[in-house]
Amino acid sequence: MSEIVRTSSPWFARATAAALGVLAALAAGELSLRVLGAPEVGPVRRGRLQVSKNPRLRFEPVPGFKASTTSDFEEYLGSGNRLGYRDQDHEEAKPAGVLRVVVLGDSIAAGYRIERFEDTFPGILGRSLSGLGLPVEVLNFGVTGYNTEQQVETLRARALAFEPDIVLVAYCHNDREPPDPRLVAALREAQEKRPVVPENHGRRLLIRSALYRFLRYSAFPPREAGPGNGAAGPGDTVEASLRELAGLARERPFDVLFAVFPVLPHLNDPRYAKDHAELERLSAELGFTHLDLRSAFRACRAQGGKERLGLDLFHPSASGHRCAGEAMALAVEAMIRAAAG
Repeated sequence: MSEIVRTSSPWFARATAAALGVLAALAAGELSLRVLGAPEVGPVRRGRLQVSKNPRLRFEPVPGFKASTTSDFEEYLGSGNRLGYRDQDHEEAKPAGVLRVVVLGDSIAAGYRIERFEDTFPGILGRSLSGLGLPVEVLNFGVTGYNTEQQVETLRARALAFEPDIVLVAYCHNDREPPDPRLVAALREAQEKRPVVPENHGRRLLIRSALYRFLRYSAFPPREAGPGNGAAGPGDTVEASLRELAGLARERPFDVLFAVFPVLPHLNDPRYAKDHAELERLSAELGFTHLDLRSAFRACRAQGGKERLGLDLFHPSASGHRCAGEAMALAVEAMIRAAAG
């Protein structure tokens, strides 16, 4: 009686080898991007923001909104001012003898995951300038999710009424990207009182993958039609917006401090040197005072030992906010002293 020996078919062996090769490549990509960095993605929360009637803003803070638990909004707790920004209320008319600094920015200026406003860089900047004996009032107009175009439009539409002497732009390396279309869509759904389908467990697991975030939000980012998608690339309005800011500065007039936040885990990474150099060149061309915060963060890291300066790629910890705020205060002081002669 003969025995029948079953062997795997050549097709099955090739398919298995191919599948293992794909899995190995995916694993290598995931590990590489965890080291090199991938876009950070957070859940969309709609309570603190609303659709704006201004097409250049797209969305804006809800006046006086108060978050009492992290289920309301995960950025920070507490109330916005009467305009919705994370700050105390300020009268439009500038007090006599007072210099005003208006802060423009995104979730860094809004103090992502920083419990107290006093520990954000706008709060530290105000205290530091007062400690230097300067009669300065700092007004924070930072909004989570804003890019440079939206920040300059905030100045034009909202903050110019407060008569700034200095406008401080807190630049983050993701400010070249268009507004998050997921956020815009969720806010429109809320405005139209349509239910939002919650993210399921599978989606949440995908978001944890650095490879998925890179492919979804960097290699093939979602596009949003409408104003702001300029010729420099989809959504990259940085240079056009800064030139608009320079025009406003000449008309009003006011001085501009352009402060560039680093990619926090990569303070010495040459990959970001080109962008830093281009921003410094543009800043000088437009007559802005330029502040590259890499030097300040390097010094703080050297002094602080193991003290954590960042929460993720872009958002500073409370220690990082203190580092940035104190460096900004020195820059603002120099600007004021120079203007006074």
